Parts: sequence; C-alpha cells; structure tokens
Amino acid sequence: MLNRLKQFALRLGGVLELTRRISLNLLFLGFVGSALWFAFGQDEASLQEKTVLVISLQGRLVEAAASEDKEQWLLNWVDDEQREVVLPTLVESLRQAAKDPKISKALLLTDGFEGGGLASMDELAIALNRFRESGKPIIAWGTRFDQRQYRIASQANEVLMHPMGELIIEGFGRRRNYYRDALDRLGITPHLIRVGEYKSAAEPWVANRPSSQSLQAEAHVIGDLWKRYAADLEKARGLEAGRVEAIMASLPGALQEQGGDAAALALDWKLVDGLMAYPDLRERLIREGVKESSYRSFRQISASDYASRVASQSDDDDEHIGILVVEGEIRERGSGSQIVGGRETAEKIRKAAEDEKLKALVLRVDSPGGSAVGSEFIRQALEAFRQTGKPVVVSMGDLAASGGYWIALSADRIIAHPSSITGSIGVYGLLPTAQGLMDKLSIRTGGYQSHWLAGGYDPRVDLDPRMKSLIESRIQHIYKDFIELTAKARGQSKEQIDLLARGRIWSGTQAKAHQLVDELGGLDAAILASRNLLAEAKQSSGQADSSAVSKNRRKSADALAVRYLKSEGSRFGQWLRRWFGAMLQSAGLRSAHPVPELTLSQDPVKGLLGELYREGQWAVQWLGSQERWSAQAHCLCSLEP
Repeated sequence: MLNRLKQFALRLGGVLELTRRISLNLLFLGFVGSALWFAFGQDEASLQEKTVLVISLQGRLVEAAASEDKEQWLLNWVDDEQREVVLPTLVESLRQAAKDPKISKALLLTDGFEGGGLASMDELAIALNRFRESGKPIIAWGTRFDQRQYRIASQANEVLMHPMGELIIEGFGRRRNYYRDALDRLGITPHLIRVGEYKSAAEPWVANRPSSQSLQAEAHVIGDLWKRYAADLEKARGLEAGRVEAIMASLPGALQEQGGDAAALALDWKLVDGLMAYPDLRERLIREGVKESSYRSFRQISASDYASRVASQSDDDDEHIGILVVEGEIRERGSGSQIVGGRETAEKIRKAAEDEKLKALVLRVDSPGGSAVGSEFIRQALEAFRQTGKPVVVSMGDLAASGGYWIALSADRIIAHPSSITGSIGVYGLLPTAQGLMDKLSIRTGGYQSHWLAGGYDPRVDLDPRMKSLIESRIQHIYKDFIELTAKARGQSKEQIDLLARGRIWSGTQAKAHQLVDELGGLDAAILASRNLLAEAKQSSGQADSSAVSKNRRKSADALAVRYLKSEGSRFGQWLRRWFGAMLQSAGLRSAHPVPELTLSQDPVKGLLGELYREGQWAVQWLGSQERWSAQAHCLCSLEP
C-alpha cells in the first residue's frame, strides 16, 4: 500500500511538473507573440471614417511627461489613466488630427483637468483653435467648469455642461503661508541674506506677512495677466468687452433671481451653449457619427492612442530642430519630475551640439530657478552650443524667472509668452539656526574646533557674524554677476538693469517693454525664429550670399523637422508601456473607452495640505543638501488661474 501511494505521488509530481513547464512555455510564447504582434502586426490603417478624437484632460498640464522618470515608469504601466496632460504631445496630436480625413470632430472632456500656467494653457487654446480652423468642430463637455477648465473649454464650437453643474470664474490672486511666528514658537531663527528688496522667495520663512514690495510687484503682474485672461474669454465666447467683470460683479443677485440654478444662469449668460448629461451626449454623437457595437458608443479614438500612432510614424534620421524642455526647480545635480539637474542638463546640451543632424536648439523654459551654480552650468553649456555655429532660441513658458531667466541669457533670441512670468533678477541665501529649540528641549552642545569656520554654521547655535559676512559677500558677488550677464546679453547698462532687477517680477508683455526679452509669442514663434536664424546665417568667409544660395538656405531651414530631445531609452520605454497597456486592454483589465467620472478637480483642503507638504519637503531637502551654502536664484512666483 505504501509503495502504491509512493508511486502515485511520483506520477502526480511528474504530471504537475509537466503541466508547469507547458504553462510557462505557453506563457512565454504568448508574451513573445504579443510583442511581435504589437511591433509588426498592428494595422496602422485601422482608423476608420468619421472617427471622433476624444480629448480627456486628466491632471495637470505639463511640458514633459513624468512617465520618463524611473520612479513613475512602472506605475504608469499598471494604470494608464492620464494623471497629466503633456502639452507638446497633445498639441502635435491636434495638428496631425486636423489634417487627418478620418478624424471628423473632437470631443473635449475637462472633468479632472487641473490646469496649468497661463502661457501653457494659451498654447493649448491656440492648438484647439487651429483644429477648429481646419473645419472640424470641437464639442466641450464638463460636469462643471472652474476657470482653468473653462479657459480651455471656451475654445470649442459648442460648450455643454451637466444640468446640475456650475461655472466658476474667481479671478486671480494667491496667498502664501508665512512661518515666522511658528518658527519663533519652535525656537528656530531664519537668517535671510538677499540682494533686491523685491526678492521675496524666502519671505515666508522670515516674515509673518507679505512685504509692501512683494504686494506691489504681484499686483503689477496679476493685474496685467487678469486683463488678458478676461479678454481671451470674451473673444472666445463672442462677448462684449468688459462682460466678464460685469458677470462677476452681478453674480450674487443674478444667482438668487435664478433660484440658485447655476447651470441655467450660465446658459442665460451665454457662457455655455447647452445643458446635457453625458449619456445624452453619447447618444447624440452616435446619431451624428457611427455606432461601434463592440463598446456601445460612437466611433472614437483617445488623444493618447492617436498620439502613439503619430509617434510611430515619425522619422528619427532626418535633420531637425531640437526642443529641450527645462521644467522645474534647478539644482546642481538631480533628475525627476519638476527637478532640473544643472550638470545633467548641460550634458544633454553638449550631446545635442555633437549631433550633426540637429541644426538648431529651442530651449523651452518653465522654471522658477533655483541654484545659481546649477543655472550657470546650463548657461555655459548653451554658450558652448552657440560656438558650434548652431543657433539657440529660448521659449519661455509659464515661468522663466530668476535662475530660469539666468539660463536664457546665452540665447540668440529670447521669446516670452505675453503671460509668462519672468525677471526676478536677484539672489538670496537662507541659513536657519535652532538655538532656541535646543534650549526648549534642554539640549546642550559643545566641542573643540581647530578654526572658527569649522563651527561657523551649526544650526544648533546662533549664526557666527563672520559666517554671515562670508555669505553676504558671496551673495553680493553673484548678484553682480547676474546684473553683468544680463546687461551684456540685453545690450543695456548695468545701471539700467539694476533698476529692472532687485528681484522684481514681470509679465512677458512687461518684460518686452523693458527689453528683457526680444519678442512675444509661444513655442511656434520660437521655432520660426530658429528657422530664421538658420536662413540668415552668413558664410564663414564673410562674403555676401547670392540670391540663389539665400533661397536654398531658406528652403532648407523651412523643411527641417522639429523633434523633442528626450532621455536615452525613452522611445523603448514608450513602446513597452504601449505594449503593456494593449495587453491589459485585450485581457479586459482596462477599458479602452472609459466614461468620464463626475469628479471635482480642485479640493481646497487637499490643496492646502499639499502646499504645506511641498514647502516642508523643500525646506528639509534644501537643508540636507550641499546647496544650502550656495546662493539661490529662485522665485516663488508662479501664478495659475
């Protein structure tokens, strides 16, 4: 009996082992087969007539995808929901879809859209307008609209809202948290050393309210940007000038007269064109287009899927103009979402200079600055790039201030959007000490140092006056360098620049009036400027070109492709991510056409907690880095509607 059981167990083990091997082999073959199918077997011509481009805006509007970060990459495999709206990708998709005869219209869904800066949202609005000008309509729908979502939705031919929705335009403004009183209670003394009375980046740590200079500078810029925002809305909706201001002034009484029905009031004021639930809109689009029985909806393709098709058709081997995005806080070293490493970015620029296919560089800057040394790494790399004979054009996005302006000083041309925030030419250093906290905790410290400098800055004791003097000298020197670099680049005297500097911020329009930038426009204007610089290039001999040579140069410049410079291996990563998403979709683990959720994109309490966390995280990271000794060309001056 025992032998029989033993034999049965051996046979069962053999069967299980054989089953395991067969299963693993089938799984492996399926993996390889699906990858080969995805790479070679997909029918790029599968897009059919009367397809609707569905643009579901989810998350923040950004210049570069966080999915290129190694921390985010694997997470985005599993969940392909759009946590961010990548502006260049969406703009290119709209450009290609406008020419695609199989795309009949676009459906713009704004629930979950968290907006971005004024300049980047204007770039998106321009792209939507160009799509409309191709003769293809855009229908925008939202459960409700805040002023960020409405800025984009207003570009549609038809704006529809849920019958129980609301439309909120609040105006511009911002509040900061000021920590001085809290730090006093803790016994922490922040020592701020700055040049420029308008340099307010570190004010929250040393004051309990904004300074008069800070309020003056912000009011000057916010007033200019609000006028532009209101005028853009009025133009998009065909309203008379001043209508937005009138609506905001009369809102309480008008809503009361309407019985509290905010959706009906928006319709009455012609801010929206109709009130409709999403299922009703879906049925309407089915009637107007083609019903796809496989998923019981109208024939459609998501903007992300369409972008993948466009990317797969691009050619990497042709001559081109390169676009390098510099987005986030500048540090000496580092990488990741909203972090710009000075050394790493300088290395990208060096490699771009060696690329014979790359003929010009457009630097897209969306940065508040940060480390002065990190900014100088990038500026010097751009200077070396220009010495190869290739032009450099800077395109300012939402924010190109302080260190963000510093790196622009090596460009052949600086182009700012009218709503860009720039300037903030100033420098500061911040050295907190916690001797009061040590006393509260009854902790004592002591020890021997061979020289005073060994303990010149120890956060456990008060700041040594000699150390403060050293930092002050360093800050003054870097501010002097900043002024001289700006004066040389802008062809003005140091005295003139100093009057415009001192940490003061300007809108793009104001910066152009003060000759801090060369031209107003978006990314397209910067690309055009790079083509013009290439077309106008002189012969190395200095002799005048013939008319035929000039025409050929112009033709060659206009024919250049435009390509974003990305991290090495990112194209393979994108391919792998698309493949994994397709496998999840085919397995039924992800919907190809999700119905938009009825969610509120902006949670005030969540936003406040997030702001406190980010500011605290910034302070901890900065204090723990070597850059705490460095001068900071940083501007906490972003403005979003």
